[in-house]
Amino acid sequence: MKEKMKLRGMLLAGLASSLWSISGISGEILFEKYNFSSDWLVSTRTLISGILLFMVVIFIEKKSILKPLKNKKDFIGIILFGTAGMYLVQYTYFKTIELSNVSFATILQFTAPFFIFIYESIKNKKVPAVSTVILLFMTVLGVVFIATKGKVSSLSVSPEALLLGLISAIMIAFYSIYPKKLLKKYGSITVVGWGMIVGSIISNIVYPIWKIQGDVNLKSIIQVIIVVILGTSLAYLIYIASLNYISSSLAGILTAFEPVLAAILSVIIFGLRFSFVELIGFVLVFISIFILEKRL
Repeated sequence: MKEKMKLRGMLLAGLASSLWSISGISGEILFEKYNFSSDWLVSTRTLISGILLFMVVIFIEKKSILKPLKNKKDFIGIILFGTAGMYLVQYTYFKTIELSNVSFATILQFTAPFFIFIYESIKNKKVPAVSTVILLFMTVLGVVFIATKGKVSSLSVSPEALLLGLISAIMIAFYSIYPKKLLKKYGSITVVGWGMIVGSIISNIVYPIWKIQGDVNLKSIIQVIIVVILGTSLAYLIYIASLNYISSSLAGILTAFEPVLAAILSVIIFGLRFSFVELIGFVLVFISIFILEKRL
């Protein structure tokens, strides 16, 4: 039974990272081809996703929808989660894509498991095994190979992109660790729904949704829908749900599927071919994840 629960959590985390991958590609298309800004996209995705998720909360959790607001500590927790775990995660990620590209943003965001491991090591007063650290580096190296095709120099970016990318990783780590108590108390739908509402309020104060920047047409609207529905509403809900079954560390490791799927989609959509370096990257990622999931 325990193994089945763990498998369920792994599948959910893998699916969420896959949806984020699709969202990242759509975001880059919107920035480069249709001239949208990351500020507007984040405001739009948080607001629409927040409304959709909150409608689900109202439908499923009618009687307990206001419970998180009645407890002062939990109310502050929801605000913190919505600010750092919803708004800042999305803003820093898409701003990094806008300033660089989706590959670079994904690589930096995938350093999140290191921050999770550091936190859990300090919390548990336990130093991770050397072999576990080596496996983490193997995973990251594989991701780098896949995203850069072995040409790391091609990812030369600005200091701002580097800083925002690292902040994005730290926020992902926070997102994976912080809401566990809230999840147990109120459930994933309620926590994510309220978190997204808080995130949408903040993002629209920073940059209102009605200040549209970009070429609005049917094709760009479809890309926005992909980002909002698949890459936000479903992805965040699924990832948070996975934390009910597996550890934050394992969920963070499984986000490696994001750049892997991005590479596969590039082959399917754009007809690209895998290089030898990319194939090595795939092998490193899958082998390291396979071994790590047995330990976490």
